[in-house]
Amino acid sequence: MPVNLEAYDKEQVDYSDPYFRLKIWTIRHANEASEQYGVWHYHQEMEWIAVVEGVLRMETSTCSYELQAGDVVMLGSNELHRSYKYRQQALTYIVCHADIASFMDPSLLPYYAAFTGRSTSLIPLNEQLIKYPACKLEAFRILQLMLLDMSDKQRGYELSVNASLKALLHVLIKIDEDRLIVPMDPHLAEKLRPALAFIEEGLEGPCHLTAVSGKLNYNGSYFAKLFKKGMGMTFTSYVQMRRMKRAEQLLLTEAWSVTEISGKVGFTSPAQFYQLFKRYQGCSPRQYMDRRMHQERRH
Repeated sequence: MPVNLEAYDKEQVDYSDPYFRLKIWTIRHANEASEQYGVWHYHQEMEWIAVVEGVLRMETSTCSYELQAGDVVMLGSNELHRSYKYRQQALTYIVCHADIASFMDPSLLPYYAAFTGRSTSLIPLNEQLIKYPACKLEAFRILQLMLLDMSDKQRGYELSVNASLKALLHVLIKIDEDRLIVPMDPHLAEKLRPALAFIEEGLEGPCHLTAVSGKLNYNGSYFAKLFKKGMGMTFTSYVQMRRMKRAEQLLLTEAWSVTEISGKVGFTSPAQFYQLFKRYQGCSPRQYMDRRMHQERRH
């Protein structure tokens, strides 16, 4: 059976309206010291955090941030992360979870792959938020407005929040100097969307181009060209990337052996998994876990 990401979601998002999949709230911690990390977790929602007062450390699988009042950080879909409060001062911060896919109306389908984390990680854009204080302030104010709208729920608040979310995504485009966010032709995006869903469902077992193209009633050769044009990589490379992303998640959230995890991400040969993981991460699966444990002890 496919691995269910939500089964490992330590921060389950419960929406008051299942058709409006966005939640924003304020978290407050009292005046007390704490060095305890939260658990590693991930979810399909994009997450924004804006610190109102105090200091919050946020860590992803590749970097960490020490956030102070006025700072904003963004976490893409299915990005591993955890956070903790430290120092004795009080901490208040805004958290926003949004299921970006549910807000991708037809006019925005070209950005579907980028903003849902299908084509690339958006984590590097946090460095651009630091580089451009005016854009960081803009994002902070947008999140404050979204919080107010979602709290008051005045007539038409859904339209205001929807517009604010799109404004947040636009902030990312404005600071995207490295062109990580690459729009796709809308007709092509419509064709590829079900293919991406099939891939996610099939990561635990064989996931072949011919099988996916067959489900969509496409010629294999035509579908391969279509996929590469839209995603910027071959079908095989994309599947490997998603398998490695899933493996990274399981290594930090499950007590399974490397052999067990290799099977959970579709490999019949642990040696092949080991080689591919090392190519993607620059270290073995065991070294990857040891490195994370070392960082935990250091902090």
